[in-house]
Amino acid sequence: MAFGDNKKPFNLRRIQKKYNISQASIDGLPIKKKELKNIYENYYNNLSNLEARRNEILAYLNERLSEKVHSIRGRVKDPDHLVEKIIRNMNGKPEKYDSLSIDNYNKIITDLIGIRVIILDKRQWRDVHKILLNIFRNESDHYIQNPKDTEKFFDQYEKEFQKDDISLSSGYHAEKPVVYITSEDDRQIYIDDNLRVDSSKARYRSIHYIIRYKEVYFEIQVRTLFEEGWLEFDHLIKYPYDRTNRKKQQYADILNSLAVAADNLISFYEESDFKISDCQENPVEEIKEKQDDDNNGDIDIRDRIKKY
Repeated sequence: MAFGDNKKPFNLRRIQKKYNISQASIDGLPIKKKELKNIYENYYNNLSNLEARRNEILAYLNERLSEKVHSIRGRVKDPDHLVEKIIRNMNGKPEKYDSLSIDNYNKIITDLIGIRVIILDKRQWRDVHKILLNIFRNESDHYIQNPKDTEKFFDQYEKEFQKDDISLSSGYHAEKPVVYITSEDDRQIYIDDNLRVDSSKARYRSIHYIIRYKEVYFEIQVRTLFEEGWLEFDHLIKYPYDRTNRKKQQYADILNSLAVAADNLISFYEESDFKISDCQENPVEEIKEKQDDDNNGDIDIRDRIKKY
């Protein structure tokens, strides 16, 4: 999405209404409204540069990953959403955001550019993971360990980037990659020394990479096609501005359950000893026969699917 031709002037009331921000959240900010406006306008003026960086990243990742994944897409954060995020995190994560200003917001916010890598089978994550570790330098001394490191390391490693270098290999992993899981069964799928497992987010499954490239941090998220579908719906109807709506939560929970089931079915289908034959006239009968065989060994096909 290009923003340049549709520039909207800064309007805090518009942003407040759009994202359901309470007045108390704004009144308690450690930053003046004028500074928010300055950040908004500075960011708007820099959008063309960020869009160019996004295009560089997408072109390179498509070259390296296109045969391994379903699709890759990217976005530059909407300016209104940037202001909303600053307000939300100044209230929720003051240890990281309390010193944010026009001079350092690009050194603190790590998803001004966001990349989505979509896979079909969740077990395909490992191929993508290996390639991303190979593309971007992975050195643990560059990992952000505490909130203030985000800005500190941005300045500390600035000299590693040359203005005329257009290779993404100059980028590095700014955090240890993290996978968010919702089932302990998934933990066995994501065993890797270069991956941290986090089970703290309910109903959220994705792998996140924070990369430093030239003048910006950006985020790569890797998830399945079905996870992407339900998360898009979840974001559309409630996240993060209408979390308390029980009816919307019920809809999202149902879709989440369907996404989990679909992912498990895909992984189960790809199991080497279970393929629906191209020449099988009645695949339903084949599945039933397989289930009967498994039942003879006290294994229900549904239980086999769940383990994925």
